[in-house]
Amino acid sequence: MNIKIENEYLLYVIDDKGYNLNFIDKKTGIDYCSQNPVSACAKIKTGDRYYDASLASYADGKLSLQFDGSGFNAVIALKAKKHYLIIEVVSISKDSVGNPLSNLGLTEFVFANINLTLQGKPGEPFTACALALNLKTNVNELPQPTNKLQAICYPRFGFTDAQVAIIGCPQNELRTVMKEVVNDSTELPKSSIGGPYALDAEINKGSYMFNFGGMSEAKVDDWIKLAQKLGINQIDFHGGSSFRFGDCRPNPETYPNGLASFKAVIDKLHEAGILAGLHTYAFFIDKNCPWVTPVPDPRLAKDATFTLAESLTLDANIVPVVESTQKTSTITGFFVRNSVTIQIDDELIVYGRVSKESPYAFTNCQRGAYGTKSASHVAGTKVHHLKECFGLFVPDPDSTLLEDVANSAANMYNVCGFDMMYLDALDGEDILGGGENSWHYGSKYVFELWKRINKPAIMEMSTFHHHLWYVRARMGAWDHPTRSHKKFIDIHCESNEGLKRMFLPGHLGWWAVKTWSGPQGEPTFADDIEYLCCKCIGTDVGFSIMGIEPDNISKVPVYERLAGIMRQYEDLRHSNYFPKLIKAKLSVPGDEFTLIHDSDDKWKFQPVQYSKHKVEGINGWSNVWTFNGAKFYI
Repeated sequence: MNIKIENEYLLYVIDDKGYNLNFIDKKTGIDYCSQNPVSACAKIKTGDRYYDASLASYADGKLSLQFDGSGFNAVIALKAKKHYLIIEVVSISKDSVGNPLSNLGLTEFVFANINLTLQGKPGEPFTACALALNLKTNVNELPQPTNKLQAICYPRFGFTDAQVAIIGCPQNELRTVMKEVVNDSTELPKSSIGGPYALDAEINKGSYMFNFGGMSEAKVDDWIKLAQKLGINQIDFHGGSSFRFGDCRPNPETYPNGLASFKAVIDKLHEAGILAGLHTYAFFIDKNCPWVTPVPDPRLAKDATFTLAESLTLDANIVPVVESTQKTSTITGFFVRNSVTIQIDDELIVYGRVSKESPYAFTNCQRGAYGTKSASHVAGTKVHHLKECFGLFVPDPDSTLLEDVANSAANMYNVCGFDMMYLDALDGEDILGGGENSWHYGSKYVFELWKRINKPAIMEMSTFHHHLWYVRARMGAWDHPTRSHKKFIDIHCESNEGLKRMFLPGHLGWWAVKTWSGPQGEPTFADDIEYLCCKCIGTDVGFSIMGIEPDNISKVPVYERLAGIMRQYEDLRHSNYFPKLIKAKLSVPGDEFTLIHDSDDKWKFQPVQYSKHKVEGINGWSNVWTFNGAKFYI
């Protein structure tokens, strides 16, 4: 007998063999379930092999499944909400009684698996999407219209209670249904300005500038004047100089009263109508944090553990170990996932070389590194190799230290009154538990952070996957080009168009005004900035600018000139001065305009064309410039 589950929009049918039969739009009766090839509603993976569901029965809202002779059985609950379905793992077991699943080779349970004939493109009358409902559930697809609805859980994070929402609805209702899913969930973070709500928040379209450490109570007025001169309404406080990564301790030279000094600065920004952003290195920990020195926290992440082969004296510079050091490296660097730091008891030691043949040892050692105390250690003591990336240590992701780091960032955000947050270095999340688990641990940190902040942040981060969408407020913080500025902007705008499918605002940053840097770079001219600002108005997005500060604005002539252009365009964009028809013309790739103030005291755009001419020659300059048939002499 076929198994049916339905709501106001959707009828989903599975046959008694466990195969997907129908995914029907109830309004039109059109079935979007792909039958070429047919697909099982669920499957398991043991080793390198997948087993499809091969037998299904249904009773009391629960679907019992067997898997193609593998010996595994699973029970999943099917729940119909008004506009979406919930699929939840109840149990999974094997015929062999008493064996933990971790010992039976089960590596993956795909507990939702539906292939559709939909394309996930604009204009389709019906659409579908899968939304993970907790951190046990991995959905590879980003939250957007798709033709593949799949949810996966793993033994590392547990199978029971993994949940996914399956949406099938009219396309123009998708964002509304996504809001319902998030609002109904007890485990997802909720943001009134992120995820399905991001397009509703005008503040997500603001533009910001960077403070890399120069702002203080004494200088905040200068920064406010600069922001106003640029038409900027948000300022990003980049960590490292302004505050320490990890425990978020404010720089005592800039903020002598700690968080109170920081709050005083942000209070002044708020009085001027400027929002403040906390720019952290996610969960990464500076080596001067109390979790490192003078006594290293046992919850710092390690990727290898050795055994001390001989007792170690206070001044020994060789650390002999029992186990092979063959996989240990001395190569480090900003992007390298490796450290040259080992921990023995409460001492950190930095090694310079590694003996990779027996007798194994770490050599050329600096004892008592990072302010820890050199000590004697007895043979048999454990020698831990610490994880490191971006020159920073990391917490064990399954320990409470991950939560403590999140708590430090949240405390600074709350006490100082920040409005925005950029989680830089979150793209290093693979160091926590390997690349295959990065989706879980990176999201775990963000979820822990979100539990602790007292108001929703304009949230951005340096990576993106499914779970991060729930709090993400905007996207598009690209690094700046050194040449071909307008082409770069066009590529950026094209990429931002794809964000509409996820209901996220775009952004055209991070921008940097270039001056002469040699033949490989191109200076930024007024027409480049006009092009950038036109595309911001045309596509209704903000931008960000770095490198311009109160101390250099008057020293670089081009900064003053371009600042006036930015201010005028941004004022008009924020006031929504131009109608949709004009915005549509401004958004066309390659089309250029300049802003003019006509005799009727109105702002208008005038089409313009720019041409470049290379002056060269051995015996003389090529001083004749031909443009549209006319000759110009240089």
